[in-house]
Amino acid sequence: MKHPRTLSTVVISLVFSVFAPLSVFSQTERLGMVQYSPPKGWTKTQKQNVVTFSDINQTSGRFCFITLYGATPSVGTPQKEFAKEWNNLVVNPWSAASNPKIETRKIDDWTAITAGSAIDFQGNKAFAFLSVLIGFGKTVSVLGIVNHDSCLTPIQAFVEGMDIDKSSASVQPPIVEPAQSPLPSENTATMHAAALVKEFENNEIRANQTYIGKRMSITGTVNTIEINRAGQIVLTFKSSITTYRMARCYFDKSESSRVGALNANEQATVEGVIRGLGDGFDNSKAYLVLEHCIVP
Repeated sequence: MKHPRTLSTVVISLVFSVFAPLSVFSQTERLGMVQYSPPKGWTKTQKQNVVTFSDINQTSGRFCFITLYGATPSVGTPQKEFAKEWNNLVVNPWSAASNPKIETRKIDDWTAITAGSAIDFQGNKAFAFLSVLIGFGKTVSVLGIVNHDSCLTPIQAFVEGMDIDKSSASVQPPIVEPAQSPLPSENTATMHAAALVKEFENNEIRANQTYIGKRMSITGTVNTIEINRAGQIVLTFKSSITTYRMARCYFDKSESSRVGALNANEQATVEGVIRGLGDGFDNSKAYLVLEHCIVP
């Protein structure tokens, strides 16, 4: 694999051809207002307003991921939009550098900002780059995670094959949350977040049988509190020295005021329904997920 700085330089040069004509590409797909050419032979995983392509070689250990995040409304300056995306997509999940060296360029009426950083990707050394395009009140992001030079050619083809329809209003709406949160249960079991994560890491089959679908109260040290690209409130607890994964809780919007009273790096208690391991790239099991969470 190339030195991270070399790889970053290569990738930065790619994003500025994002508005190249699409006529040279034989197959295109669309994610809202973004048209792109999928990398041939890669595995596609699609969720609401997000599409991920992966190419993994189990024998050699090589892996390449490209994730396209469809257009969402911009809420700040291009620099603030990039900082928000970098923090949400690279720093929080992969412990990347919080203040990377960025490259900024104006393309017509769009601002393109790109940065890269070495990361620890689920126990493997890798490199992440993020390209964020801001314009016309919208933000589009492309995240790449790679550990081998051979990923560069398909990444280049993907980025050069992108075309953004600035006249389109096809911004995906946020997920509509229920008007009211589930009420706390009088008999809800309580457990430390790290201890619960450890249960799933020790034996996922047993933990699934014991916990999935069960409403529990968990305590721990808050890592992050944020609103994701789908408009959901997300709180992540820190892991312990004996666990790799973190617990991640999704809240209904009616819990905004209660979650707003919590702070990162402080102890908190929340209650939610355990969904199991998930939320990683290409459906990987990067977090222990709880949904319909509340602050009791």
